[in-house]
Amino acid sequence: MKLQVKRWISQFVFLVSANLGAFGFKTGFCYPFFYCNACPAATSACPIRAIEISVKDSNWRFFLYPFLILGFIGVLFGRGVCGWACPIGLLQRATGRVARGLKKRFPVLKRIGELRVEHYFRYIKYLDLIGLAMIIPFFVNFMFTDICPVGVMVGTIPISILNPGGYTPNGFYYIAMVVFVLFLILIFVVERGWCRYFCPVGALLAPFNKISMYYVSVDKSKCTHCNLCSYACPMGIDIPNMDRSLECILCGKCVNACPKNLIEIKRG
Repeated sequence: MKLQVKRWISQFVFLVSANLGAFGFKTGFCYPFFYCNACPAATSACPIRAIEISVKDSNWRFFLYPFLILGFIGVLFGRGVCGWACPIGLLQRATGRVARGLKKRFPVLKRIGELRVEHYFRYIKYLDLIGLAMIIPFFVNFMFTDICPVGVMVGTIPISILNPGGYTPNGFYYIAMVVFVLFLILIFVVERGWCRYFCPVGALLAPFNKISMYYVSVDKSKCTHCNLCSYACPMGIDIPNMDRSLECILCGKCVNACPKNLIEIKRG
């Protein structure tokens, strides 16, 4: 079975499992990816929300819970969960085709993606994780998930549809809606823009890429630098020159793109 077909199946299975709450199946676990426990069909808890609540309530024992879950997954797969399990990753897999088409049609979008400062934009997700999900909740009554666009998409909108007369917006409702619109624009304009720049779960998993059991390996001694792999990469990584990049999501598109079969997903 082709690698990308396996990935489609994996992402679909995790999407279904994330929404089994619609059939009464609930767990006490945190998702190992980015999804909202406010979703009416949610199976588990959002790991970022769990971190925020534990910080806000100074419950440091519970604070370790999402970190242990994501740490265990990270040691095995690094950010592979972003490419193989996360429903928001699956969404961006669909919108990525549009983003690539727009880049071809409007060269200015390609030039923006090639700016040197683009590399620094990727640190925003670490600010989201440390600043908005940890530091700020400790001092003030505000959390990243109060304005999270994923929460709006799978939580706020479905709840307001299912219970139109009983839904009461909170104080962050209009800000969250603006963020949601910007989120939609982003993922249609920049391929996997949410993963690249803003996802706090991606920020938490990224350091594990350096030590994970599974990783992308390139035979650099035989590489001709045709850059077909880099062009195929949805995360905009310079594949021939990377060394366990923090941005790699193990999607395997570079593996399929290499004409000389010099790239593989290794275990070890």
